[in-house]
Formats: sequence, structure tokens, C-alpha cells
Amino acid sequence: MREDPNKPEILGLIPARGGSTGLRGKNIRPLDGVPLIARTIMEAQKSEHITRLIVVTDSDEIAQVAVEYGAEVPFERPAEISKPHSHAFEVYKYALEWLADKEDYHPEIVCAMLCTTPLRTVDEIDKCLKKMVETGCGWCFTVNEIEHHPYRAMTMQGDKMIPVFDIPAHVLWANRQELPKMVRFNGGVIAGRAEHILNHDEYNIDKEHIEEVDVRCVEMPVSRAYDIDTLDDFEFVQMLLNRRALK
Repeated sequence: MREDPNKPEILGLIPARGGSTGLRGKNIRPLDGVPLIARTIMEAQKSEHITRLIVVTDSDEIAQVAVEYGAEVPFERPAEISKPHSHAFEVYKYALEWLADKEDYHPEIVCAMLCTTPLRTVDEIDKCLKKMVETGCGWCFTVNEIEHHPYRAMTMQGDKMIPVFDIPAHVLWANRQELPKMVRFNGGVIAGRAEHILNHDEYNIDKEHIEEVDVRCVEMPVSRAYDIDTLDDFEFVQMLLNRRALK
């Protein structure tokens, strides 16, 4: 992490809930011999832009691992924002408010990184942050091409399928390379201006208001954008790492 007083203060933030429902203990489960959360901590520590790195957790075990790998855990994540359906945005806002109140610490940018996207690299972290610094944009996310094109999304009524979008058949059934490229957010990097987090209760991004906030992205290859939620996900990513190690 850099130490340059002329650059903006950027808080690296890793949210990690202890009560994972998809795979218990996944945030500290070893992936290729390293606790899952530690992989994100280690990449973030290489950043040229991140000033400070904290883990926000409700788990003593996660906190211990985070500190062992060099992250700060300045407070315990409250139970009310540590439920299965709690939103990550609540964690970002709580962290900023706590740090402002208890430490008089006011970063310009928050760089959130989900430890369940463990193959993101420092290159992608710094590309997002460099873009934020140089363009002054409000948000910058890592994205990847959507694995299944959304034009073909269907809803179900009983066992009947109904197309979601009003798209003519020649477009709906076109070859993938004929369709417009579409991307999705992933948890590699979610970087935003602190003011947007403090002044809202959810991301201030939607179709209606997109002209009011500058939202940028950095594309990641699908091969690094895997999200770990279940044991199958974990074992698949481990298999990928094993295969790469043999090359």
C-alpha cells in the first residue's frame, strides 16, 4: 500500500460475515493453502493506491486471521448488519460513520473487495482506483462478460416459459457473437466516493438516475471472476488453481 500525502485517502474495505449460509466458515477456509480472506488481503496490500486496509467482521476467528495477514479490524461488525440478508452497502456506511466518529478519519474513496471473489488481482484493484483518481468518477466496478446472455432470460408460469424482454425472434435466437456485449458486476472491486455512501442508503445507481452519477468499470476475464458461495464453487476454484500450477 502506498504512503504518499499528495494522493487521495483511499480506504480498502473487506466485508466478511461469520455466519455464511452457503458454506460455513468459507471466509477462513483454506484455498490453495491460504485462508480465503487472506487472498484478498494479500492482493490489496500490493496496491499503489490503497492507504489503509480494514476487515469488517462479526467473527473473532475471521478477525484473528485478518490481523495475522496484516489487515486492521478496528471494530466489531454489529449484529444488525450481519444477517444473511444484510446488504454490503450497510457495511460500507457503518464503517465510514464509525471511523469518522471514533477516529476522525475521512477517506475520499472506499475500495470494497469481496473475499468471495478470490482470483481478482492487484492489477484490477489499481486500474479501478487509478480510473477514479484520474477521471473523478463517482463509482468504478470490476465487471465481466455475462456468462449467459440476458436477452434469453425467461420467467416461468408453472412449467411455461415467458421471455423477459420484448425482443424479436431473429434477435433472441441470434448467435452470441451477433448480440451486444453485456457485462455484470462482480465482487472484485466496488470502489466509490465516500460522499455517495454517506449520503445514500443504497448505491445511487439505476437506469433513471444514471446521468446524475459517473459510473465506470474495469473488465476482468471470466476466468478470474468466479464467486465462491457453495462447496462446489470452492472445489471448482481449487481445481482451477491446481490446473494452473501444473502449467
